[in-house]
Amino acid sequence: MGYKIGEFSIMNKISQRMLRYYDEKGLLTPKKDEANGYRYYSADDIQILNTIKKLRRYHFSIEDIKLMLESDGEVVNAFFQQKITELQEIAQGYANAIEEMKRAVEAEKTINRVQTYPVFQGTSPSFHAICFRETVNEDGLELFMDHLQQSVKQMNPVLCGQHFAIFHTVQEADTELYDVEICQPIDWKKGTDDSRIRFFRESPCISTLHRGSYDSISYAYRALHDWATAGGYPIQGPFIEIYHTDGWVISNEEAFVTEVCVSIGAK
Repeated sequence: MGYKIGEFSIMNKISQRMLRYYDEKGLLTPKKDEANGYRYYSADDIQILNTIKKLRRYHFSIEDIKLMLESDGEVVNAFFQQKITELQEIAQGYANAIEEMKRAVEAEKTINRVQTYPVFQGTSPSFHAICFRETVNEDGLELFMDHLQQSVKQMNPVLCGQHFAIFHTVQEADTELYDVEICQPIDWKKGTDDSRIRFFRESPCISTLHRGSYDSISYAYRALHDWATAGGYPIQGPFIEIYHTDGWVISNEEAFVTEVCVSIGAK
């Protein structure tokens, strides 16, 4: 016995619009009765629909669900393993956000101290650094920093400063993409050929310190920009974040210490 779309909709508590959408995407297609021209859902379609509902509840995309319905158990298990990893990462992100909000609530009960950003003017010395440049999103940035750390360990050079990041541009796509260069200053002999090594020349600069998570680090950027503008100094080159204390050495973001600096020209 077959079921018309209206009957099938009521039986399965799903709108006719959604059933037509699944039909359009090739997930669940009713069979056409050549005798009367009507299209009917079968009893087997109930099981398929329940599977679709379950997979959508697991946050699989329509494209993934279509592939899973057409695949064997081994392929489906691989999809599940990948989705478990994705959802665990999302869950951890929510857990971190909850902890941050809890700390914010507790902070409201204490004396609020506004962070100030005194600006220091000086000269950055010349140095060599091992550098990597890539376009990544916010999640990929942390992995990119890990890549730098692993590369430095393999190279095992003499370090001569804190690692830092140069943010060249920010692009907008589905998520924000950063054209970022990450670097570790090292003691490097001149004349040695290695495409990963970059030489930074001495230059006049201004800098300030940001304490805490990176969520509000834009205030440090603003302090440098406003200081340079007020003093008539042109900003030359991209801003640099130097990580004195970060996730490499401590897990508490509120204890992070980041120096933000930028090169300036003459008045």
